[in-house]
Amino acid sequence: MSALLALLLVQAAPVATAPAPGVQTATVDPARKAAAEKAVLALVPPGTYMRMMRDQFPKMMDAIMARTMGMTAKDLGAPEENTGGKTLREMAAAEDPHFEERMRIMTTVMSEDMGKIFESIEPEMRAGLSRAFARRFTLDQLNDINAFFATPSGKVFAADYLATFMDPEVMEEMMGAMPKMMQAMPAMMARVEKATAHLPPPPKKGGTTTTTGKAK
Repeated sequence: MSALLALLLVQAAPVATAPAPGVQTATVDPARKAAAEKAVLALVPPGTYMRMMRDQFPKMMDAIMARTMGMTAKDLGAPEENTGGKTLREMAAAEDPHFEERMRIMTTVMSEDMGKIFESIEPEMRAGLSRAFARRFTLDQLNDINAFFATPSGKVFAADYLATFMDPEVMEEMMGAMPKMMQAMPAMMARVEKATAHLPPPPKKGGTTTTTGKAK
């Protein structure tokens, strides 16, 4: 169950990335840069991630758990020999009778702590998005975007845009696609194995791999 929890949390967490060390960013016209920063500020105003983690994250996790815990190994494309057709909820309860209460407490604590973390990286997130917007959109396009964001409908759209991705209904549909993804995994891994057949096996932990593929 710990592996399942890890997967859910990875899917749930918003992602912010900074430019890779040493990557050079192209010089952008100041007017274009300013227009991009204005658009991004409308989409990610200060406190956005704190509000998302505080208000949206617990609801999203509840929706994910409600959908996922009712699934069986068969639903996820895995063999049922050792599960007896039990749902993930039944297996979790057998392993830990307090599993669901423990998950609720964990979600509450994580929503608070992750909110603080994401709030601290918001400036970097806005800076990265501003560079991306300035590179992807022309000044005229950015002006059009900002004109829309200045309208009543645009203001509502911009304020709720990121939070929509953590909406329980969106996450429920994403979780509904999990069985298809799991069922496709064996064929996908077979293709990966075939595509990497010309490479020597990766080094084994605690030893080095020889040219014959055997660890010393």
